[in-house]
Amino acid sequence: MIFGIGCDICETQFLKTELKKAPEDSILRSVFTTAELVYCRSKRYPARHLAARFAAKEAFFKALGTGAPNPGAFREVEVVLNAKGAPLISLSGDTLKRYLRSGAARILVSLSHTSQTALAVVIIEK
Repeated sequence: MIFGIGCDICETQFLKTELKKAPEDSILRSVFTTAELVYCRSKRYPARHLAARFAAKEAFFKALGTGAPNPGAFREVEVVLNAKGAPLISLSGDTLKRYLRSGAARILVSLSHTSQTALAVVIIEK
Protein backbone atom coordinates (compact mmCIF):
# COMPACT_ATOMS: atom_id res chain seq x y z
CA MET A 1 0.00 0.00 0.00
CA ILE A 2 1.34 3.45 -0.88
CA PHE A 3 1.86 5.75 2.09
CA GLY A 4 3.17 8.74 0.12
CA ILE A 5 4.65 9.90 -3.17
CA GLY A 6 7.08 12.76 -3.63
CA CYS A 7 8.61 14.26 -6.74
CA ASP A 8 11.16 17.05 -7.08
CA ILE A 9 13.21 18.68 -9.81
CA CYS A 10 16.45 20.59 -9.28
CA GLU A 11 18.47 22.80 -11.61
CA THR A 12 22.11 21.72 -11.87
CA GLN A 13 23.39 25.31 -12.21
CA PHE A 14 22.74 25.96 -8.52
CA LEU A 15 24.99 23.04 -7.55
CA LYS A 16 27.66 24.05 -10.09
CA THR A 17 27.81 27.43 -8.37
CA GLU A 18 28.05 25.86 -4.90
CA LEU A 19 30.86 23.54 -6.04
CA LYS A 20 32.93 26.58 -7.04
CA LYS A 21 32.65 28.18 -3.61
CA ALA A 22 35.08 27.65 -0.76
CA PRO A 23 33.80 24.88 1.58
CA GLU A 24 33.03 27.31 4.38
CA ASP A 25 30.91 29.45 2.03
CA SER A 26 28.96 26.61 0.45
CA ILE A 27 25.77 24.97 1.66
CA LEU A 28 26.96 21.58 0.37
CA ARG A 29 28.15 20.32 3.77
CA SER A 30 24.84 21.21 5.41
CA VAL A 31 22.82 19.30 2.79
CA PHE A 32 24.96 16.32 1.75
CA THR A 33 26.79 13.64 3.70
CA THR A 34 30.53 13.24 3.28
CA ALA A 35 29.95 10.01 1.35
CA GLU A 36 27.56 11.75 -1.05
CA LEU A 37 30.06 14.57 -1.67
CA VAL A 38 32.92 12.13 -2.27
CA TYR A 39 30.82 10.04 -4.67
CA CYS A 40 29.48 13.00 -6.65
CA ARG A 41 32.84 14.74 -6.88
CA SER A 42 34.31 11.55 -8.35
CA LYS A 43 31.97 11.86 -11.34
CA ARG A 44 32.69 13.76 -14.57
CA TYR A 45 29.73 16.07 -13.93
CA PRO A 46 29.36 16.24 -10.14
CA ALA A 47 26.63 18.90 -10.15
CA ARG A 48 24.26 16.56 -11.98
CA HIS A 49 24.67 13.87 -9.33
CA LEU A 50 24.36 16.36 -6.48
CA ALA A 51 21.21 17.83 -8.03
CA ALA A 52 19.66 14.35 -8.27
CA ARG A 53 20.44 13.71 -4.61
CA PHE A 54 19.06 17.08 -3.57
CA ALA A 55 15.86 16.33 -5.49
CA ALA A 56 15.67 12.90 -3.80
CA LYS A 57 15.90 14.46 -0.35
CA GLU A 58 13.14 16.96 -1.18
CA ALA A 59 11.00 14.20 -2.73
CA PHE A 60 11.47 12.00 0.35
CA PHE A 61 10.17 14.68 2.72
CA LYS A 62 7.22 15.29 0.40
CA ALA A 63 6.41 11.57 0.36
CA LEU A 64 6.69 11.40 4.15
CA GLY A 65 4.28 14.32 4.33
CA THR A 66 6.28 16.31 6.84
CA GLY A 67 8.60 18.62 4.95
CA ALA A 68 12.14 19.05 6.18
CA PRO A 69 11.89 20.25 9.79
CA ASN A 70 15.27 22.02 9.65
CA PRO A 71 18.19 22.36 7.22
CA GLY A 72 20.19 19.69 9.09
CA ALA A 73 17.52 17.10 8.30
CA PHE A 74 18.77 16.91 4.72
CA ARG A 75 21.95 15.19 5.96
CA GLU A 76 19.76 12.55 7.64
CA VAL A 77 18.49 11.47 4.20
CA GLU A 78 21.34 9.90 2.24
CA VAL A 79 21.24 8.49 -1.27
CA VAL A 80 23.35 5.33 -1.43
CA LEU A 81 23.74 2.74 -4.15
CA ASN A 82 22.99 -0.97 -3.84
CA ALA A 83 25.32 -3.67 -5.20
CA LYS A 84 23.85 -3.25 -8.68
CA GLY A 85 24.22 0.55 -8.64
CA ALA A 86 20.55 1.35 -8.06
CA PRO A 87 19.82 4.26 -5.69
CA LEU A 88 18.43 3.67 -2.22
CA ILE A 89 17.49 6.04 0.60
CA SER A 90 19.28 5.58 3.91
CA LEU A 91 17.91 7.43 6.96
CA SER A 92 19.41 8.48 10.27
CA GLY A 93 18.70 10.67 13.29
CA ASP A 94 15.32 12.25 13.90
CA THR A 95 14.29 11.65 10.28
CA LEU A 96 14.69 7.89 10.77
CA LYS A 97 12.63 8.10 13.97
CA ARG A 98 9.83 10.00 12.19
CA TYR A 99 9.87 7.49 9.33
CA LEU A 100 9.63 4.53 11.73
CA ARG A 101 6.80 6.20 13.69
CA SER A 102 4.86 6.57 10.43
CA GLY A 103 4.58 2.79 10.12
CA ALA A 104 6.11 2.85 6.63
CA ALA A 105 7.90 -0.27 5.47
CA ARG A 106 9.82 0.54 2.29
CA ILE A 107 11.23 3.47 0.34
CA LEU A 108 11.54 3.39 -3.45
CA VAL A 109 13.53 6.05 -5.29
CA SER A 110 14.22 6.82 -8.92
CA LEU A 111 16.71 9.45 -10.11
CA SER A 112 17.29 10.98 -13.52
CA HIS A 113 19.27 13.93 -14.80
CA THR A 114 20.22 15.92 -17.86
CA SER A 115 22.93 18.55 -18.16
CA GLN A 116 20.52 21.17 -16.79
CA THR A 117 18.06 19.44 -14.45
CA ALA A 118 17.71 16.47 -12.16
CA LEU A 119 14.54 14.70 -11.13
CA ALA A 120 13.71 12.34 -8.28
CA VAL A 121 10.59 10.38 -7.46
CA VAL A 122 10.17 8.74 -4.05
CA ILE A 123 7.43 6.31 -3.08
CA ILE A 124 6.99 5.26 0.53
CA GLU A 125 5.05 2.04 1.08
CA LYS A 126 3.32 0.80 4.21
